[in-house]
Amino acid sequence: MPKTVTASTLVLAAIRDRVAALHAAVEPDTEPASVLEEPPAGTPEDASDEDEGTSVTVPAAADETPDDDVPVVTGPDGLDVERLADALADLDAVVTGFASLIEGGQVGALRAELAWARSTVEETRALDGTVDVLEELVEDLDPTLRQGPVDARVGIVVAARTSERADAVASMLAQPEWTSLLAHADQLVLTAPIAGGKPKHATKVLARALSDADAAAREAADAAVAEAQGSDRAAEPALGSVAAAAATVATTARVTRGVLGKQARKLGDAADALAGALDERRTSEAVAHWLVDLADLAHRAGEPSFSYGVLHAEARAWRAAADEALAGAVTAYTKPKLHKWLKEIS
Repeated sequence: MPKTVTASTLVLAAIRDRVAALHAAVEPDTEPASVLEEPPAGTPEDASDEDEGTSVTVPAAADETPDDDVPVVTGPDGLDVERLADALADLDAVVTGFASLIEGGQVGALRAELAWARSTVEETRALDGTVDVLEELVEDLDPTLRQGPVDARVGIVVAARTSERADAVASMLAQPEWTSLLAHADQLVLTAPIAGGKPKHATKVLARALSDADAAAREAADAAVAEAQGSDRAAEPALGSVAAAAATVATTARVTRGVLGKQARKLGDAADALAGALDERRTSEAVAHWLVDLADLAHRAGEPSFSYGVLHAEARAWRAAADEALAGAVTAYTKPKLHKWLKEIS
């Protein structure tokens, strides 16, 4: 790892890659640049002491300046929602994790726009995950316990809700807020000053950013198991915020681990595991609620609801296992030795 790397160079490279991935998710025939999370060689070593506490600005190359006459491409039919959701989440995590290093007025607007877009896209992705699990449960249902047109009933409801969510994403991509989001993201890459322009301060600056993200995630994680146990739909937004905080830590750790080393990698892995456990927990709860709704619809239509009760029992057992896994992930993430090194260097 070159000792000439600066925090500003590393963070800007991470932002640039996430913005490229976001464009690639919605624009045809576009591939994102390879993610650069290892500091580039050749960063100047002669930064003077006079720039301490200041920032550096990376100017736009001639071919990077957006053409205002080119309309924003909103993506073809059959947009890969999961790819778009990942691109939005990764950019949001980088901007959130390194918010303290990003100077300029557009960051607040970009974060608000990312939250707006993610609320739509994540709901659609969550629906896809729930449907996958639900269809798997129905497929594995013992034929002797299958009463009524279970497959047909599930298919009707799934088709209707999937169509609704697809329309919501298409509508989002046609909104001026989406155009503004892309413009703010491009502007951040092209002109925003990123603090931390001295190589000798890279470790401390990056450790501080990771420490701040970690503190926010641990504060949220302290309540995760209590929120999960015996909760209903009301707990889902709280669990979502914990998952977002954990994902921010995981992404921040990935960007900084080339400088901070294996301890950052271990912290990132634990954060990834926590985010995954939270997602599993939320999906298990969603499937259980779907089955209650399906049973009610079947009953109103004069169809047997017995099969939905059987499936619901399986879903609740899965939910219990998800609660246990979440408790383990929280315990693993909150171990003091996983975090105390950050206090020593930040």
